[in-house]
Amino acid sequence: MNTAESPTQVKAENPDTAAPRAVDWENPRVAAILSAAAKCFARKGFSATTLAEIGKELGLRKSIVHYYFASKAALIHEVQSFTYHKHLDRLRQAIVGAGEASAAAAPNALAALWEAIQTDKTGTGLNIEVWSAARRDTELKRRASALQRDARKLVAEGLPEILGVSATDEAKLKGLSTLILAVVNGLAVAEYLEGEEVDVNAAFQLFLGQLRSSARQG
Repeated sequence: MNTAESPTQVKAENPDTAAPRAVDWENPRVAAILSAAAKCFARKGFSATTLAEIGKELGLRKSIVHYYFASKAALIHEVQSFTYHKHLDRLRQAIVGAGEASAAAAPNALAALWEAIQTDKTGTGLNIEVWSAARRDTELKRRASALQRDARKLVAEGLPEILGVSATDEAKLKGLSTLILAVVNGLAVAEYLEGEEVDVNAAFQLFLGQLRSSARQG
């Protein structure tokens, strides 16, 4: 066996971090398997998807997928972390972009985040599968909870720049960031379930307007 193909074990820096990494995301084959698994889980569901089907998505044998991931449960743990960190990267870039632009030129980073979510239909389906599987998998639930905290913290850090909320008002920042993530996730699920019957873009713009108005009054 070619040792260059061996999965790289990455040790978690802190036991409280969201996603202790078991494999090297920089390995092209690992990244391809994770992306293919995300599509399969979102399309067919976690229970109905097999490692063989994930391999077939890439033209790989099941044994290759199994070499990198001991089980389907281990794979969904890593898929969740992999895809959510990409989601956090988009959010981080949007917040940085809003901070660098003038207040008049950039409405806020939330619109950029929503646009990114709108183009990632796989993400919503995968999240639904992860939430469902987390009811029976305490480790998956712990990871999902920690990742959600990471996202909330990132949003809260951007709110002073985006909405003009005081950086010292921790209670308000935490409340607003929780509300924002809940609305974004909820709208994404509504579109996933109802499609064009619900105008999620109009709903999101209404939410942004209310949010800006509330922040100015507060």
